[in-house]
Amino acid sequence: MRVESVSKANLESRVRIPIRVVVEVAPHLIPGQRIELSGDLVQTEERKVAALLIAGPDSIILREAPGSLLALEKVREALRNEVIDMGGDSAALIPGMVIGDTSQQSPALTNKMLEAGLSHLTAVSGANFAIVSAFLFAALGFVIKNRRIQVVVTFFALIVFVLLVRPTPSVLRAGLMAAVFLVAKLRGSRNAGVNSLATAISLLLLINPFQAFEAGFILSVLATTGLLFLAPEIAAKVPGPKLVGELISIPTAATIFCAPYLLVISDGMNLGAVILNILVAPVVPIVTILGFIATLLILPLREIARPILELADLGTSWIVYIATWSDFTPSLISSPIIILFLTIAIPIYRYLGRQVALLYLALLLTFATSDRLLFPGNNWKVGQCDVGQGDALLINLGSGTAMLFDAGPDPRLLDRCLELFKIKRLPLVVISHAHADHYEGISGVGSREVGELWNSREIDLLENVQNRIVRKGEKFQIGDSKVEVIWPNTGTETFDSVAGDGSTENNRSVVAVVEIANLKILITGDIEPGAQQEIAKDLASIDVIKVPHHGSRFQEPSLFNGASIFLISVGKNSYGHPDQGLISMLSSMGRVFRSDRDGAISLGWRLDDLGEPIFSARQLRKDWWRISWH
Repeated sequence: MRVESVSKANLESRVRIPIRVVVEVAPHLIPGQRIELSGDLVQTEERKVAALLIAGPDSIILREAPGSLLALEKVREALRNEVIDMGGDSAALIPGMVIGDTSQQSPALTNKMLEAGLSHLTAVSGANFAIVSAFLFAALGFVIKNRRIQVVVTFFALIVFVLLVRPTPSVLRAGLMAAVFLVAKLRGSRNAGVNSLATAISLLLLINPFQAFEAGFILSVLATTGLLFLAPEIAAKVPGPKLVGELISIPTAATIFCAPYLLVISDGMNLGAVILNILVAPVVPIVTILGFIATLLILPLREIARPILELADLGTSWIVYIATWSDFTPSLISSPIIILFLTIAIPIYRYLGRQVALLYLALLLTFATSDRLLFPGNNWKVGQCDVGQGDALLINLGSGTAMLFDAGPDPRLLDRCLELFKIKRLPLVVISHAHADHYEGISGVGSREVGELWNSREIDLLENVQNRIVRKGEKFQIGDSKVEVIWPNTGTETFDSVAGDGSTENNRSVVAVVEIANLKILITGDIEPGAQQEIAKDLASIDVIKVPHHGSRFQEPSLFNGASIFLISVGKNSYGHPDQGLISMLSSMGRVFRSDRDGAISLGWRLDDLGEPIFSARQLRKDWWRISWH
């Protein structure tokens, strides 16, 4: 949001700054509306905003958006309603591919598109604008012979399309990158495209320098660079019609240029992504153009728009089908260090020859896949997943079976963690509370067998899985492993709110004590100090604690007494998690592991002659052997 005024007590300041807003229940807002919010203003480390506002659920719309934007919003709403009426994953893809509206996509489809490397199809990019602009330019050619007029009309149509998609920074960037590509195509000169790209990059960075740190900006530049430099070379070497060369060269060039950066920022890449993108490439422009025409007609001529959407649905059905092929293609999970070592093979090959390079790669692969080095090891008992700013923790029950506590915010990251720890069955899944960073990733369990699902209140998460609302005293046992719920008592407990950090929902978190291999682990969700104090009264002999609320500064010190291992599940955030004062306190009491620095963590132990635990831990961290296939 752009802030225009800030008031406190009797003081009011006029400002013009961007801020990030976190609101528990998001109202339906569109760009251009002016609203009034009240909440806690928190300092943030995010570069592109001045502060973080944690607001209440109520908002007041003081002024509606301009009529032109409201009219375009009605078009978006009409398209959404039409695909809802059509039903199915394929129909839900159409608004995403045409106007970037992914609200109708199921979590399972979103996850599958991400795994297949096809998620860029629903993020409006320069390719979308290039397709729409080229279509309009060609269509205008039938009625307008003056090339300059064609360009002007196409340009204004592009502006309307930007407003329809919504003029976010990424969309504006995509429109400009599309213009770069079109300049190169229209002039038939690579130099024109390169000069335009350099100008576009410079202009965008002058307007907003912080884009240089954004993955979207970097990927957009890399993809456009690939289209300018590599795509023509690939197309020239593809036998057959020119169209075939274009279909193969464009996704291949963009993927090759983006792949190294994707490996660095996401630690993984589907190695079949290029092939899958080539397979869907023929239908992408068809779906985009049909969807664009249907969007233009959806309000004045709905009867004509519907059959056009059904034709587009045939194309998206093919894309959905191809996305399922990701289950049969390997994925590379690595780190920047392993990428560096693999890159070294290129100069070795060039200067020392093929045999030396092959020997180097063979030695690297042998060492990287050694059983002695592979994470998580054979004797792990607790697995702390690396799911970013969220929670997900595993208790090992042996033979590919584990209990899962929370599911993190991203299905891909949860699935990666379960693959990493080789988990095939989950007899018990506990979702501590109804915040997205604890349950949104639940679809990442995929086809794995799930027994029961516990939570603090009714949440519809997994089909065909027994849901139980649990309270203090509930127990679960499998083999020698025991789980006992120690919080909440009733689910209606209330405590004083914590400024900037607390909520009633946090204090509803299911808190459990797990006993495994003669040690006790306390798993805490996001409980705040009030609930922590109640729990600490009756808590004894805890060995390992999953620190509440990602290491927030609001903690009850007595909760940690006696424990010697502290696990903090946290990712990059603007909340100041984990708090450095808390880290210092816990470090004086034992060992602290935090997933934002240590990555995934596997914890094991054995008991000495006196029954005292001797802990061992592996951290995935940035270990250069971090490479695996699945």
